[in-house]
Amino acid sequence: MRKSKIFNLSSISIVVCECIQYAVVIFIDLFFVSNILRNTSLGQSVNYNIIQIGLFYLIWYAVLGVSYFFTGYYLKKYNKSVFVSIGAIGFTITITLIYFLEDKLITFLPLISAIYGLSFAFFSSGYHNLTSETISSKHQVRFFAVKRIALQCVSIILPVTLGFLDSIDFSIITILMAVLCVGLVVFSFLIKPKQVYKLAFNIPKFYRYLKNNKQSTEPLKYVYLSNFFRGASYDNISTILTILVFITMNSTTTLGILQSVFTLCSIVTMFLYLRYYRKKRAKAFIFPCIILVALAALSIICVASFGGTALEIVVIVFYGVYVILNVIIMSISDSRRASVVRILSLHSHILESTSIMEFSLASGRIMSTTLLILAGVFDGLIGDLHIFLLIAFGFVVVMYIMYGIMLYFIERSLIRQDEQFHKIHVNELFEKVED
Repeated sequence: MRKSKIFNLSSISIVVCECIQYAVVIFIDLFFVSNILRNTSLGQSVNYNIIQIGLFYLIWYAVLGVSYFFTGYYLKKYNKSVFVSIGAIGFTITITLIYFLEDKLITFLPLISAIYGLSFAFFSSGYHNLTSETISSKHQVRFFAVKRIALQCVSIILPVTLGFLDSIDFSIITILMAVLCVGLVVFSFLIKPKQVYKLAFNIPKFYRYLKNNKQSTEPLKYVYLSNFFRGASYDNISTILTILVFITMNSTTTLGILQSVFTLCSIVTMFLYLRYYRKKRAKAFIFPCIILVALAALSIICVASFGGTALEIVVIVFYGVYVILNVIIMSISDSRRASVVRILSLHSHILESTSIMEFSLASGRIMSTTLLILAGVFDGLIGDLHIFLLIAFGFVVVMYIMYGIMLYFIERSLIRQDEQFHKIHVNELFEKVED
């Protein structure tokens, strides 16, 4: 039997599309947020700007979560690459608005956030389902690990490049991002699924199935829970980290350099993960990564009262530990997100499952973002000590620990279903026929 290839034009286009979309996320999370933080032209305080950042993310996550329940009905009827393309066009519009409204970003922030959230919903709903149909289950682990390495390469090159350009003129960055978004449209049409599943979209019916088959669908329950904790931690850790680095160092160039250097180091951890994964499986990697990140976060909370150089050092240490180790956690999470529905032979319910995953993500994101807004409000009342920002930071780290625990439960439940577990691992005793 002819051995199938993991990478062809479609799978390569999938990687390129996510790399470009990831570049947009880096731009928003690092440089757009930093630009808002330093916007004091009308006398706004840092705490006021933190509140505006929280509102931006809150609107984005709310629009994203709600939109998934509408896009799901149409994904089964139309080419999913069209949704990716609509999302890419939306990203281009978002970047264009940021370019023209640079001096009035705070005023038009809700509009920018709503368009960005809608664009993200179209892109990710089409993208994730295209991935499920294009990459077979037996290639999931290796594909997502390689894709994560590609994303890490973007994280090395882009932040330091954008940091340098930002020191010259913020508008140059927006022009570069607009060009990348045009490329995203082109690559989205090059994705051709190997097999298009006969999809339905009936959330109540799928929920009843999960309820009536609790034992056999246990891994999915943990996937949905892990997505909630991922939303409550991963995205907001990145936002709060950007705020902490900006507060302690007041430099987007430094922010970009740190991101690039630590991401370069994270590629080494990914190669180690790929080297030992098949022997030790994912469980062995989860808790060491989570514990080290938690300890590094605790050091920030303990040293915060001292301020100055000591705080700068522990913030940098946490930044490094988090970026270097989180790449493994994300790789495990991404592969499980895409494969568990198919492992359980629920191919026709990919759309419903994806919608529930995204709704879980949005719920977690909204909860922790609301806490960030409250932190900005209360810190504004007591001065510039940022006590409540640190409390919000501690909360999202606890959510990150819960995220790791849920991933562990996913692995454990898959191991219990031994036959299905072997189907998704490369070079195991069982070999799965292509989906």
